[in-house]
Amino acid sequence: MPVAGLRHALLLLAAALALAAMPAPAQDDQRQAEQRLQRVKKELEEVAAERRRLEGRRGEAARALREADERVAASTRALHETRARIEAEELALAELGARRGELAARLGSQREELAVLLRAAYAIGDHAALKLLLAQDRVGDANRMLAYHRYVQAEHAGRIQALARELEELDAVETEIAERTAALETERERQAAQLAGLERERGERASQLAELEAQYGDRQEREKRLGRDAGALENVIEHLRAAAARAAAREAEERARAERAAREAGD
Repeated sequence: MPVAGLRHALLLLAAALALAAMPAPAQDDQRQAEQRLQRVKKELEEVAAERRRLEGRRGEAARALREADERVAASTRALHETRARIEAEELALAELGARRGELAARLGSQREELAVLLRAAYAIGDHAALKLLLAQDRVGDANRMLAYHRYVQAEHAGRIQALARELEELDAVETEIAERTAALETERERQAAQLAGLERERGERASQLAELEAQYGDRQEREKRLGRDAGALENVIEHLRAAAARAAAREAEERARAERAAREAGD
């Protein structure tokens, strides 16, 4: 082969080898960056979808917690009302007890007075016949005295009966109030147990919401981080593409230069 032809061939071979070797690392970097970007975007989509699901569950949990709060508040109000009613009934019982004591004292006093009158009437009755025999002019006085004692006895007896009836009525009222109080105590115990259950449920709802809030915050942060990673990779790929374009331009320029050198060497 002529020296000029050999020289031309060597120049072409050197140019081809140089141009083939130069862009390979850049192409590998770009391909790896694009693959990495695809993985990041896929993960970003998955995290975003999970974050949206968590957002829906978080909203449901928040609504459930509000409803639990409302149930706890309503149960608390009902329990307070029941306690207030029990206190009112206990106060009424105390007032009736005081009234009962007063009536019992009056009844005892009336019974004592009646006993005195009965003893006096009995004494007068025992001597009435004798007085009628010994003092005919005093019979009218004796009869009037006996009538008076009978009147006073009847009055006291009437008072005693009235007091006894009032005490019986108090007994009935006390029994009714005691029954209502017992029913209210049963209701209070039921409401207290219900409130305790609602408070436990409310605590569980709050724990669930807190857990979902934490998961949502984690996914939200991951989504932001992956978004930043995707943006950085897109910038890298853009730079690599620009570098590849510049390399291709240089390659075309080198090829043209090599071809010109080969032609000049052939000449």
